[in-house]
Amino acid sequence: MDMDLLNIIFIGGLLSIFGLIILMAAMQIKIYKYKRKIYFIRRDRERCNELLFTAKDGFFCFVAPDQKVKDPQKGVQEKCSRRLAVMLGLKNGTASSFADVAGVFYKDDAVRLKKYANLLQQDGLAFEDILAVRGSERFVCVYGNRVQNADNNLYCDIIWFRDVSVEAARLAALEKEKQHEQERVKQLENMIDGLDSPLWLRDENLNLLAVNKKYVEYAGKSSKDEVLSQNIEINNNKGEAIARTLAQTAQKNKKKQKKTLNIVRQGNVYSYELYENPYFMGDILDKIGTVGYLVNNTELEKAKRNFKENQNSHLEILGVLGTAFAIFDEKTSLYFYNASFRSLWGLDSEFLEKTPTYMQFVETIRQHKLLPPVPDFKAFKEDELSVFGGLWKIREDLLHLPDGRTIHRFRMPHPNGVIFAYEDVSDRLATMRRLNDLTSMQQGILDNLNDAVVIFGANQRLRFYNRAYLKLWSLDFDKMQDEPKLETILEQQKLFFSNVDDWEQFRQALVQNIMNGRKFTLLRDDKVQINVSPQIFYDRSIMLTYTIKQTCI
Repeated sequence: MDMDLLNIIFIGGLLSIFGLIILMAAMQIKIYKYKRKIYFIRRDRERCNELLFTAKDGFFCFVAPDQKVKDPQKGVQEKCSRRLAVMLGLKNGTASSFADVAGVFYKDDAVRLKKYANLLQQDGLAFEDILAVRGSERFVCVYGNRVQNADNNLYCDIIWFRDVSVEAARLAALEKEKQHEQERVKQLENMIDGLDSPLWLRDENLNLLAVNKKYVEYAGKSSKDEVLSQNIEINNNKGEAIARTLAQTAQKNKKKQKKTLNIVRQGNVYSYELYENPYFMGDILDKIGTVGYLVNNTELEKAKRNFKENQNSHLEILGVLGTAFAIFDEKTSLYFYNASFRSLWGLDSEFLEKTPTYMQFVETIRQHKLLPPVPDFKAFKEDELSVFGGLWKIREDLLHLPDGRTIHRFRMPHPNGVIFAYEDVSDRLATMRRLNDLTSMQQGILDNLNDAVVIFGANQRLRFYNRAYLKLWSLDFDKMQDEPKLETILEQQKLFFSNVDDWEQFRQALVQNIMNGRKFTLLRDDKVQINVSPQIFYDRSIMLTYTIKQTCI
């Protein structure tokens, strides 16, 4: 009995030990599985952390204690990423506080960042902004959000930091360029709005894209938007859209079109020039729009009519003048001539009515032996033709004809070409030659006189004198060439009267005696006594004769 009990106890012990071994083995397997699971959890966590720490954006995290379990973490912990510490150059590295992070920015930006962080932690309010880094030209984009699970268990509040200095600089440059372009567009708009003529732009469908202020005024509307929304066209008196029709032609032919029209506005008739000019829209060559403008030519047309009337009146006057006139146009064809021109050159009316060119006219008078002889006729023709298109002022010259006549020729610019005026000055030149001969003879007579003689005109300016006069008063020939006045001549004699106390009174007495034709006597410093005999002629000219009476000792 005792033996059986011992066996039973022994067997039971063995079974307990075996069961314990199995239980321990099962526990070891379970522990191994838990360790393996914990390993992979830690590995994934480390990978996630490394991914966060090596991300392009830096972050600052406010980690909250777990609300579902009894977390030994009693308060919010701050964590700074390596990337953020490097990005902002934080001295304390990943141990930096949020105050250290905020201190990197300018005061106003730092205050704004702290306010964002408070709203995020208190209310979970997400945000995004761009802050400027103090003491640099760097900009950082900050954006914060809350991290929690599906059960609203708060994990953390995280603020991300991204360096956007390059993007900010690019945006600033683009903004500056945008402002510059807007200013240019405004300048162009102001320039176009400053035009006195209506101006408009059409698209490929010939609808209005843009108009200037003058167009709005012409259309009688209050704004550009009103004109464009209603697509108000320029019409003629019949209500026809003449501008759009002209634009269609310009678009089809790819060539600027022009049309003259009269439009009645407020009871008055105005003359206009309408233009439509095609243009390619951007780089798409198959889309063609047009630029149109309307020019008021009313005053110009009026001026043209007045000019034409005045020109005809002038031509009528030239037609009856004794001076020979002819006008050759820009193509050198005869445009106008008067009877004196035909008579002067002995030309046939039939020849002139065929509107010959200027060279044909020259060849004709050359055949009639009325052209001055020239050594090089080809060079002469080139010089004659040079006045067409190159004449800016009056040219004049003398033509000595083979028949003995001398023609004074004038060539002047004219709206229709060049005007030629010819005047026969043969008799005038002959008279001048005879007058010069007479003057030379008179001068010869005066120079052969022993007495000094000087003659003044009615204007009291010097006209003649002889060599005896120059010698008597020791005068320079050059001083006599500017036709000095009587008082100037007397002033030249002052050197010979230094003993006169009041020269001005003495000179006035001389002038009075001369003008009254009274003879008088002068005594110079060198004791030379001179009798002065004034003689006044019918034309109020005066001749003074100086005769040396004697030399006083």
